[in-house]
Amino acid sequence: MSAPAGLRRKAHFLGTKIKALRKRNNLTLDDLSVRCVQIDAEAAPSVSYLSMIENGKRVPSERLLAIIADIFQKEIGWFFDEALEDDVIDTAPAAAVGGMPLEPGFLFSENLLQLAIPELLSQTGTTGRQFAHLLIRAH
Repeated sequence: MSAPAGLRRKAHFLGTKIKALRKRNNLTLDDLSVRCVQIDAEAAPSVSYLSMIENGKRVPSERLLAIIADIFQKEIGWFFDEALEDDVIDTAPAAAVGGMPLEPGFLFSENLLQLAIPELLSQTGTTGRQFAHLLIRAH
């Protein structure tokens, strides 16, 4: 079964929103998987599948998205909404980039950066010292 086109296009942002919600609620991937099992054991994802969703490598089915929405008490439409819940930001200039809105207020929030920068450094093998030198040179 193929994922709807709208889901495929927004898979990265969908996964980012799910990951941010999970971390904001202090849940591990394992915790989220267990909660999914409690709601619907048949449609519950594995930890590795949840990770792939969060990283934009897989698109959740509508049934799974409904389970996740139920866990976080969100409407399913919230996951596709390009505006933020608390801060509405004009993303019109960003929308021109490849037809995909970048949602800078969501993607680059202080909390998300605090989580993303160490992960990015570990994935690229960059040390903190190298990163600091890069920032100094860029300034």
